[in-house]
Amino acid sequence: MNMKTFILVLAAAASTLPVHVMAARPDDPQQVMGLDLNACTRPVYPAAALAQRAGGKTTVEVRIGDKGLVTDARVLASSGRPDLDEAALTAMRQCTFHAVLATGLAPTGWLKMQYVWVPGGAPVPQVRNQALLDATRARADGGDPVAQNLLGTWYEHGTWVEKDPAQAAAWYLLAAQGGNAYAQNNLGVLYARGAGVPKDLKQAADWYAKAAEQGHLWGQANLATAYESGSAGERDSDKALAWLTRAAEGGLPFAQVRLGLLTMPRAGSDDERAAAAAWFARAAAQNYAPGTYYLGRSFALGLGNAQDPAQAEALYRKALDKSSGRAETALGMLLEAGRAGVGDADGAARLYQKAMQWRYPPAYYRYGLILEQRGDIALATAVYRQGADLGDCGAVVKYAQMRPAQGAGPNTIDWEQRARPCRVHLALPARL
Repeated sequence: MNMKTFILVLAAAASTLPVHVMAARPDDPQQVMGLDLNACTRPVYPAAALAQRAGGKTTVEVRIGDKGLVTDARVLASSGRPDLDEAALTAMRQCTFHAVLATGLAPTGWLKMQYVWVPGGAPVPQVRNQALLDATRARADGGDPVAQNLLGTWYEHGTWVEKDPAQAAAWYLLAAQGGNAYAQNNLGVLYARGAGVPKDLKQAADWYAKAAEQGHLWGQANLATAYESGSAGERDSDKALAWLTRAAEGGLPFAQVRLGLLTMPRAGSDDERAAAAAWFARAAAQNYAPGTYYLGRSFALGLGNAQDPAQAEALYRKALDKSSGRAETALGMLLEAGRAGVGDADGAARLYQKAMQWRYPPAYYRYGLILEQRGDIALATAVYRQGADLGDCGAVVKYAQMRPAQGAGPNTIDWEQRARPCRVHLALPARL
């Protein structure tokens, strides 16, 4: 078989796949394996390689058996680092290749896949400013909370010093005890993550509260989340709403979007829906992509704004590549339905595949529908299964209807049981 190597680019902060649009049913497992790799869990970038900003290319070959599982895997071309190569092999062995199985050509021969390791999300090495470091440390040792917090951030992120969460926590504690709101919030974040200190959500909430009382916007937003989840010692939706509102009014776009999402379902009038949508507009005005996306949704659905597909399209386009696949999927639905002009199923398919790079579950359902409409039932069923495994209710229901017969066994999934609550969910009115 003349195989074209599929390429997966792995950055330190995100993983993306190249888009390959299928106009017709491919009958080559090498061609469709990209659909499966979109749905698979991304390899973990080895910490040592990332710290050293090491990259490279690992080409892997796999054989896929009659159940879609990897039966054999090997490194064809090494990246030059054993840890990168092993991470690539580990990820491939955990993947289930439903789309490859749909070609009817499994078991397969050797299929190629190349992982391109790019430490792009790692901090760019800086020339160490020893004079500034020494001066800051002297001020911190002398009890200056601002310097203590700054030193803490350097230890947390590895700026000019070796990354050390425990040292970061120690300096944040000194600054927080000195009343520095930034340090109080930063220390709360470390307690919430269990980084440099034992994980303690109550301690985290206590420090968020101290920062919030001083007007720190992220402290207020984090405290709102703590009250919403109950990690502040009590679950209190009123306090959560109050603190989130303060952060949103202070101009934090994250809080503005969260407040819009929180208040829109509770809105009982057009004025209240308009007020919820206005929070999205305020976040969008700061070029915050989630705000832009949700503002587009409000125009698309006529929630808080007059229904306007053209305005929705413009906003979705502005949020492309910035919303983890949400804007791509929403824009694809507009194109497919012809609400943004002439219906364009091919354009929608390209957008859905792009959203699938982000493993955005609804994109699998929408792409599966296009495949099904084109008569590619086997591949559509495989894509529905991928979406179902990622938790999309539309994909769960479709796969329950179209799945191949399977014998009973200890690991057999009861798809009808999974589909029942999803059918109820899908019958609800459209939401943001």
